[in-house]
Amino acid sequence: MNRSAEIGLLREHAPRYLQVADILAKEIRAGEFPVGTLLPPEPQLCQRFAVSRHTVREAVRLLCEQGLLQKQQGVGTRVLANKVETRYVASLSSLGDLMAYTQQTRLKSLGHRWVKADEALARLLRCEPQERWLEVNTYRFPVAGGEPIVHMRIFVRPQCDGIQNAVEDGDAWIYGLVEKFGGERIVEAQQVVGAIGVPKESARILGVEEGSPGLFVRRYYLGQAERLLSVSLNVYPIDRFEFSTHWRLEG
Repeated sequence: MNRSAEIGLLREHAPRYLQVADILAKEIRAGEFPVGTLLPPEPQLCQRFAVSRHTVREAVRLLCEQGLLQKQQGVGTRVLANKVETRYVASLSSLGDLMAYTQQTRLKSLGHRWVKADEALARLLRCEPQERWLEVNTYRFPVAGGEPIVHMRIFVRPQCDGIQNAVEDGDAWIYGLVEKFGGERIVEAQQVVGAIGVPKESARILGVEEGSPGLFVRRYYLGQAERLLSVSLNVYPIDRFEFSTHWRLEG
């Protein structure tokens, strides 16, 4: 299969390094690169996918984080396993990365309802009490299968009415759906991460013990003039998910 055909199998909006990583991961799972063997050299991968060295290195770094590969100084990149570790790693350094990570998961709808924010919910949503929102109850699991990695409650403005039908049809691209149904582009996302004892409903959905350690992640999606378009409230079991964030000193 040629490079353009391979890329066409994946969502076109994903960053190139994620596309390359996805293809390599599939080939490792299929046994095209058996455990213990080396990946082709970096220049060969660059030529195959028509991408830069930086793109290949980012793809390899992601697969190393997932436990599939191991870089060995003076030897090369060795295939360490043919199955992704249980813990899911989201490597986030930009808004594009935040949106792209969802493409590596599947979304399951658990239903929806209209709510008026009481004082407690209004504080979480950063809105006024009694504001009306559409709540879509969902969970995500890896494309490769396995246990759910997050219980996610998505809140959208009334103008996004209809998004619930797309979610029930299996569309995991919430970011794109908010833009489509809301008619406004998302230009900024804010993320707040804290510890939590997994609540009863989340524990049932995720298959963990109520009150067990978890991560509580709030994401706020903003349009122009910092207009709040959507909020997601996410509960992750502590042993199934981790964030990987990178900073670099400039100048």
